[in-house]
Amino acid sequence: MKEPSAPNTLIHVIAERCSGCRRCEIACSMVHCGIPTPQRSRIRILPLPRRTGFIPVLCQACEDAPCLKTCPMNARLRTAEGAVVTDEESCIGCRACLYICPYGAPTVSPDDGKTLTCDRCAGEPGGPWCVAACRDCGALEAVRPEELFVRGSRAAARTLRHVWSPPRSRRCAS
Repeated sequence: MKEPSAPNTLIHVIAERCSGCRRCEIACSMVHCGIPTPQRSRIRILPLPRRTGFIPVLCQACEDAPCLKTCPMNARLRTAEGAVVTDEESCIGCRACLYICPYGAPTVSPDDGKTLTCDRCAGEPGGPWCVAACRDCGALEAVRPEELFVRGSRAAARTLRHVWSPPRSRRCAS
């Protein structure tokens, strides 16, 4: 059995791999609501323009999250694990967090109109259910922030490798 997700684990989205199957939405609604209903999911699959693909949209728990500052009821909170979630008791459903979010990630509960946001399946054995449901495509990955930084650095280095190559050595004629 896998361990629960580690503190500060991020859900990395690789949009190019998303098939639009919506398994992640179903898994999320199952773990949080007990029913397979994408409308109750904290992740959404949106089609890209001109039907060129799909993109999973979920809270990225921004370091300087604007939703934490804009909520008039202070219902947006950062958990010890780093996720940005809604205190359902305090939320009045004004949607200020939804409008200010640079990703448009918060969703609205069809039951009570309050904001729903990814909590990274805090405390669930095996980590985020959406990541487990997306194993076939690999569009979602649970990673540590430092791992993501290393991946980005390596990808940049690979790109530069094609653009720049070191000068060939010139041997001096004797």
